Amino acid sequence: MPLKDYIKNIKHGGFKSFLKKAVELGVQIEMIEEGGSPILKLHYQGKSIFCYKRNLPIYKRMGNLTKNKEVTKTILTASDIQTPKGITATSLQEALKLVRERKLKYPLICKPVDGSLAKGMTWDIASPQELRVAIVYAKNAYGRRPRSRFLVEEMFVANEYRVLVFNGKVLSCVQKISAGITGDGVSSIEELIAHFNSKRLSGFEIKLDKIAKETLKLHSLSLQSILPKNHFFKLRNNLNMSDGGRSIECTKKMHPYFKDICVRAAEAVGLTYGGIDFFAKDITSKKSEYVILEINPNPFYNMHEKPLVEGKGVDVSSEILRSIFPRLSKK
Repeated sequence: MPLKDYIKNIKHGGFKSFLKKAVELGVQIEMIEEGGSPILKLHYQGKSIFCYKRNLPIYKRMGNLTKNKEVTKTILTASDIQTPKGITATSLQEALKLVRERKLKYPLICKPVDGSLAKGMTWDIASPQELRVAIVYAKNAYGRRPRSRFLVEEMFVANEYRVLVFNGKVLSCVQKISAGITGDGVSSIEELIAHFNSKRLSGFEIKLDKIAKETLKLHSLSLQSILPKNHFFKLRNNLNMSDGGRSIECTKKMHPYFKDICVRAAEAVGLTYGGIDFFAKDITSKKSEYVILEINPNPFYNMHEKPLVEGKGVDVSSEILRSIFPRLSKK
């Protein structure tokens, strides 16, 4: 397959941006076929590196520590970094017992200890009955690979940010906002969604799926309903960009105290590169309450770059490529 077609067929994630930027900067890329999964050789002025299975060629050290959210929380807590109060369990009975003993306060969140992209996760759990349903969902969300252990945590209500740490510094911080629309007092919800999607990159539109329709029904709304002017209506709880979530540039607003915490968090779990899910009520003040929810060792970084990010954004691909090929910095 020609390299141009290979890059074109990559749907999302930073890897597509990484390869496009490499070509733009003059890095030579050779495709080496092996077992159906191409290995890419990147070469520039005497230095070569290899990529396999669309993973960025970054030295990550002990990145396996982040695969289990329970392990991540234990390490962060031992490093004096705040995480949500919670418990780990394998059954409803054990979870209810521990919730009482630890005096966890509703609303709660439930999720698999080793999930990703919010799969198997439930928010706003308001009662033991809702917790029962959430646990079943968390354990069975992966079909033939059911999860035995799950996390139950207090829901920390604050703004959510994705902080990208690379080589000991905060490269970018964006605020994540769930998929939703803002009323104008005239347009229907269906029209507002269509207008929003007309400006979005393909593959990152708001989806009118089962979750969105159930959310409308829960609030006694339909696609023909008209929202009041300036009223924001959230269509889903997760903040995934691929579901229509938004990202707003906040790097300069982030207090140095919080930047230091994020760098220490990445170092604590042995990462030179990682995406930190950071919650704070006021990211500009070191006195603000905060928690780190989890750390992704191979995060998509589309949300930090144009055209998805709202604001200036950061050319993450160039930053990574120039660290790999130092001579590129002279271009």
